[in-house]
Amino acid sequence: MEQLRSRLEEVIMYLKPYLPIANSHVVNFITNNFWESIIPIDIQKEFDLKGAEFLFTNFWSDNPIPNSLTQFVTLSKQNYINSYPSNCYMKLDDVHNVLQSWGYISTNQSFNLKEFMCAKKMHEVEVMAKLVADFSKYAGIDIIVDIGGGKGYLSSLLALAYNFNVLGIDSQSINSEGARNRTIKFEKYWQSIIKKSNNFTETKTSLPIIKEKLNNFKEYYEKYSKKPIVVDNTYKQVTEYVTEHTKIAHLVQNEFKVNSKEDFALVGLHTCGSLATTCLKLFIESKNCLKLLINVGCCYHLIEEEFTVSPFWSDVENALNRNESYGFPVSKYLKDKQFELGRDARMCASQSPEKIFNSKDILNPTKPLFYRALLQVYLIQELGYDHNNRCHVGRLAHKCLTFNEYVHKAVKRLQIDIEIDDKKINELYDKYLIDYDRLKVFFILKQALAPVIEGLIIMDRLLYLYEQVCILMYIFVFFV
Repeated sequence: MEQLRSRLEEVIMYLKPYLPIANSHVVNFITNNFWESIIPIDIQKEFDLKGAEFLFTNFWSDNPIPNSLTQFVTLSKQNYINSYPSNCYMKLDDVHNVLQSWGYISTNQSFNLKEFMCAKKMHEVEVMAKLVADFSKYAGIDIIVDIGGGKGYLSSLLALAYNFNVLGIDSQSINSEGARNRTIKFEKYWQSIIKKSNNFTETKTSLPIIKEKLNNFKEYYEKYSKKPIVVDNTYKQVTEYVTEHTKIAHLVQNEFKVNSKEDFALVGLHTCGSLATTCLKLFIESKNCLKLLINVGCCYHLIEEEFTVSPFWSDVENALNRNESYGFPVSKYLKDKQFELGRDARMCASQSPEKIFNSKDILNPTKPLFYRALLQVYLIQELGYDHNNRCHVGRLAHKCLTFNEYVHKAVKRLQIDIEIDDKKINELYDKYLIDYDRLKVFFILKQALAPVIEGLIIMDRLLYLYEQVCILMYIFVFFV
């Protein structure tokens, strides 16, 4: 625990001077003159001295020459999650090796679910389901609670493929009902799915292969004289807004009629915002009878942060903080420091720099950002808009060949009554074109900082668990 605290302190010392970069919204890059106000001086000077073309050509080369920009990225990488003590994190492949070292042989099953979900979702659900199944079986757990179950992708697979009793909890009834109907669709085609899958072991779930289209699940069950295999049996849904005070054990015991001594697993795939830390608080409460926690957090920008409120998003933050149950920081160590990140920094933490750095593509992601930043200049010049006034334009830039076309579509979408002077727009674009290259630098810096911030958020959660003196199985999983 002391090693983790020490490393957190080092990461904080590195990050603090650059938080203004992470917390600067790209919309205001030109209007607030971020280039001169927050970009490190050495990067500014090198940009002015050697030019943008040299800077980017060198940065994207296979063997870049060390300069201010490459050094910034290199130093940031030294503060990513793999810089923390080795006992604080583990790669996914190594997790299964650990199970094997404990004498447990992992399941080796794969599925063909492409008809039910996109490739990204299919990958996430399959990997997560296997992980949950392996650790639950090792821990002797039969009942799994899926927090924020959403459409029930993970829950239904755990019930159908791995024969667990699963309780899906979601705050919206439309999701609970959707999860139920989607699972029924899974049941309908389950035999077809497993016949197309690799290394799949037949389970107790047995349903006919139905190729005809039926209007609804009731018609299906009536026609084939079948009863649901997992729906309302081993897989149940509850609609409830989960807080740290939710009585998880009571919900499970009520649905599955188990005794008060049985332990459960608490899992969550994409637990949004502070729901991830709510799961930690539920886990450490002994009355909840939770033995295993596997959690994949997301949407860091929706975390309720205790020591900061962004004026730009004050309406959102005030609504989120109404319960004063904060999601960052949660460790006593960072609480005592009253450490703050800021909403845009947390938004930044959700970015994946590998996509940019590996593809060596800087034009595609920055064109929309430059168009939006330049549109802000135009709106303020023409209408006197305060730069804090939020104008949601949406994803227009990729559909526009020119900035001129973008302005026309944006003004129409914003329903602004203004006569557009195309000549003025073109002159504006030419005047601020230098800021496009500057914005590319700004974008790279934010991308480089993203994993630093995400690692800090995650390690704050881990330290919180250590501080509770928990003996636990706790896994952070990242999908790439």
